[in-house]
Amino acid sequence: MKFATTFIEKITYSGISHSKNSHDRKCILIINRMSIVLALLMVMFASMAPIFKIYDMLYFCIPFFIAFSLAPYFNYRGWLTFSKFFFAFAPVICLVSICFYNSINLGDRFFFITTATIPIILFRKTWVVYTIFYVSVAAFIFTTWYQSNYAPMMHLPKELETKYWYFTLISVFAVLFYVIRYFKGDSEVYEKEIEDKNTLISIKNKEIVDSINYAKRIQYTLLAHNDYLNKNLPEHFVLFKPKDIVSGDFYWATKIVSSSKFGVSTETHNKKQETSNKELFFLAVCDSTGHGVPGAFMSLLNISFLNEAINEKNILQPHEVLNHVRKRLIESVSQDGAKDGMDGILISLNPSIGGDMHQTTKISYAAANNAPILIRDGAVMELPFDKMPVGHGEKTDSFKLNTLEIKKGETLYLYTDGFADQFGGAKGKKFKYKQLNDLLIQISKEPLEKQKLILDKSFTDWKGNLEQVDDVCIIGIRL
Repeated sequence: MKFATTFIEKITYSGISHSKNSHDRKCILIINRMSIVLALLMVMFASMAPIFKIYDMLYFCIPFFIAFSLAPYFNYRGWLTFSKFFFAFAPVICLVSICFYNSINLGDRFFFITTATIPIILFRKTWVVYTIFYVSVAAFIFTTWYQSNYAPMMHLPKELETKYWYFTLISVFAVLFYVIRYFKGDSEVYEKEIEDKNTLISIKNKEIVDSINYAKRIQYTLLAHNDYLNKNLPEHFVLFKPKDIVSGDFYWATKIVSSSKFGVSTETHNKKQETSNKELFFLAVCDSTGHGVPGAFMSLLNISFLNEAINEKNILQPHEVLNHVRKRLIESVSQDGAKDGMDGILISLNPSIGGDMHQTTKISYAAANNAPILIRDGAVMELPFDKMPVGHGEKTDSFKLNTLEIKKGETLYLYTDGFADQFGGAKGKKFKYKQLNDLLIQISKEPLEKQKLILDKSFTDWKGNLEQVDDVCIIGIRL
């Protein structure tokens, strides 16, 4: 008994070392197991021959026993593809031969049901499964026609035909039960694997999201705080809508006290130095390369270089600040030719010289690929900007310094491209800059907080069910 168990186990796993994946392993196991079942079935039929004195059965049982025993050998040799086709067609040939010999009343043709289902397990290619399925169906139809029109070669007593019929049906249901059980077990294993993988993915996803959320906290500490903006800017709003948890867009601000020396004594004609302290407030609205985590890394780098230029290097002209940031970016991240960097606007504000600081404000700015927008007398003024990025690009010219005086009540808008590039509307098209600027004209008389709400709603309504394509950052300042 132990020898038989060991022998069957050895045949069952014959060729398993040649399996390249889980599907090959399953095919080898089912071919070997079904071969054992069919070979034993032939042995059973052969043993019935002397009992019922139907010795003609041996003409079929012996060669088919040998045929079914060959499949595990093919697997052992590593011929899995040949073994699968052999195992798919050998039973069909076997059944056609038996049906030519036996009577229609014995029900042998119903075994074609099993030969039509087994290829579903063995083959992944749909055309192979359908081909073998239709071959089995055609064999069933042909043998039924043949047995209905031609006399059988072997005649059995009615009592034996009935027993053979029941045995045939039981065998068919046994094979179908095995196939269904295989699919059910395979499905349960697959579902368990999927469940385990989903659990693992959920855990990993939570860890990643938690890490990104922590990164968001770090990034937001570097953005300009509301209290800081409220203290240093007149009426304003900030609309900031990252595409993902963290953002490539950012708005950053800093304030420094600039000391300038001037003055001449007219009485002694001796030079006399006096010191005048002047506050400068810098505000940057920028769009770093990328969005999400890569964009956030770039934004941190860009912020650090802006801070280095103004607060460490004491570079106070906006265009020189952008020149410094570009230089540092090229040194740091663009040595391999990558065009990482940012587009953006950097402005500095100070009271107008010689005028009423409450009536006019002088602004100096530099702009890279983004134009500041000024609403003056109900019309849009797109202010000059440089058509080159802060980073590695085709141009290496110095950024231009632009200055203008803004009157009280006029509104300045600084924005990135995320709002204008958003797809949506009835036709799924981009919002575009013209439509955005027209919207800014329409709402420019409204309080700034209301403008923010209108812009936010307009963006949401336009986007609809579509995915947000980029980070959105708009700052409006009424001077």
